Amino acid sequence: MEPEKPTTSGQANPSSVTSTSGFEQGLLWIKGVALCVFWASVRYIRNIPSKVKNKYLRWRNLHKRMPKRKTKNKVYVLIGYTSKKNVDRRYRAIKFQHMIRGIILTLIVIAFVFILYKWLDPLRNSEEYKQMIGISNMKDLTKDDPFNASGETSNIVVFQITDTPTTTPTTTPAVETSGP
Repeated sequence: MEPEKPTTSGQANPSSVTSTSGFEQGLLWIKGVALCVFWASVRYIRNIPSKVKNKYLRWRNLHKRMPKRKTKNKVYVLIGYTSKKNVDRRYRAIKFQHMIRGIILTLIVIAFVFILYKWLDPLRNSEEYKQMIGISNMKDLTKDDPFNASGETSNIVVFQITDTPTTTPTTTPAVETSGP
């Protein structure tokens, strides 16, 4: 066999490059992912002691910096380039925004109730509702009221329903037969 001759670009002949199958490519991909996971885990485990140490040092420095409490009230420390005037101004601004938010919410609820009332107002078209129900006058409804406001008793007729047997005829009518 003759050795492969490189092309002008210095690479091997494309016809002589062995192609890997889909299975082999899949194995290579899985191997790459597994190695990546492995080294990331190693890096994470190596950094655990320094993370714990740094967390402890941050906690210790924070508590060293804090002033000691003499009462049960919380002690605040201003950190950074600020002053009490700036902190008070920011506190007033937050309080003002909170108040405005409450006022706007109250106005929205009042507007919603007003719109709901206008939409469902039963007293606006009472004549139309009376016509739908079949009432022409309120006195028609209350004329036979035994508990009327005047204290007068009205003449109410009470009907008593009794079961009375009815007789049914036993004879059947004659049927005419007509011949062809």
